[in-house]
Amino acid sequence: MVFTKFFTMNKKLSFIALALLVGMSQAWAVDPRIEQGARFEAKGQYDKALGEYRAMLAENKKNTEAYMAAGKVRMKMKDYKGAVANFRLAYGYDPSLTEAYEGAAKAYEAMGQQAKADAERAKMKGGKAAASTPKAEAKAEPAKTAQPAQTAPVAKAEPAKTAAPAKVETPKAAQPAPATAVASEDPFEKGKALLAEGRYAEAAPLWRAVLSKKPGDAGAYFYAGLTRYEMGEYDKAEFNLKKGLSYKERGNDANYYLAKINQKSKRTEQEKKYLAAYLKKAAPDAKFRKVAEDRMAEINAVASAAAEEKAMQEAEAKALKDAKKSGNDKSKSVDVAPQREDVAPTASNSIANANALYADGYHEAALQMYKALLENEITPDERYFAMLQMGNIYREMRDFHSAVTRYRDVVREFPDSDWATEAERALEDAVWLEKHASELPRNKR
Repeated sequence: MVFTKFFTMNKKLSFIALALLVGMSQAWAVDPRIEQGARFEAKGQYDKALGEYRAMLAENKKNTEAYMAAGKVRMKMKDYKGAVANFRLAYGYDPSLTEAYEGAAKAYEAMGQQAKADAERAKMKGGKAAASTPKAEAKAEPAKTAQPAQTAPVAKAEPAKTAAPAKVETPKAAQPAPATAVASEDPFEKGKALLAEGRYAEAAPLWRAVLSKKPGDAGAYFYAGLTRYEMGEYDKAEFNLKKGLSYKERGNDANYYLAKINQKSKRTEQEKKYLAAYLKKAAPDAKFRKVAEDRMAEINAVASAAAEEKAMQEAEAKALKDAKKSGNDKSKSVDVAPQREDVAPTASNSIANANALYADGYHEAALQMYKALLENEITPDERYFAMLQMGNIYREMRDFHSAVTRYRDVVREFPDSDWATEAERALEDAVWLEKHASELPRNKR
């Protein structure tokens, strides 16, 4: 059977691949639960906001957008330990998410743990920056004129001045004008400096000022897009970055960030398009080349696995059809599981086929196949995974009571299984959703 081959090769890898296939079924639009959570948050209904984000994480434990939103809510609740946990999970799944490092640092500062806050910011900068410059942002391009304010003037300065300790230098008013790029009067350079320091809200209006004087300026659009990306405003970032593709200095980097935005929105084909465009122009030692190549390889591997699985399913379905047509006993003609009338007529009963139906959005058919599998002799691993998936399907169908029942079955019958922890978390979310279903009348998508 397909599933036997799938598991005997590498059971753990199989579960990961199955989860990826299920994740690919999600809609490409921005999840409306983020907006609903923001509404609850604005009203001070923090528990309800967290419920929205928990529901997202129950479907995809790597959803960095949900972790970031939950971390910000925890900050408002003064639950700083909880905030740290969410921010660290966010950058754990997306190391380029600088806002998550800064969020964790601020949470530690709120707890009076400055050393840990500095450590978080050091991670954000690749461990190279000193703790005395906490807001420097490694990914953004620093302005060329920027110099540390506390250092003595360079070699051209008079010997008497260079010999003086940095802390007792001449007053700030006597410092050279370009001591910090933020002091620049040029809004473009000032915006770049603010972006480099992570002061995104201050940088954003400067790009509008540049564009009001220089309509269509590709550089301003690029940095405006990068600023919005760092702020998590991906729709605005996408708009600006597309206009920044012609920016001579860093226009190709816009392709990389557009790929990242499409990755977050699960628009895989668009993501591949922008990654290919970036790699076509990027130099061998380009900043994002290695990351882009790794991501492209990952996408191709998932697509290849999905294509192979689909081909095996089609071959299995064809063999079953041929066996029925010839009137032969299927056990003698082909190694497939019994066919049921209440599931998809072209797929035999297996975990792999049930997952494929679930991924394609055929929830009722997938549900019936999982039920059929539970009635047969299957391994414990297959059994508790099927029960967990049934709970997930009931959640998507908004039958929260049935979802709760299935999750409880997993926790009760398989307390030591690999999926027990996930079932416990999903159970908590489903219980909350069941109690508040009337407050969430919308469809999930």
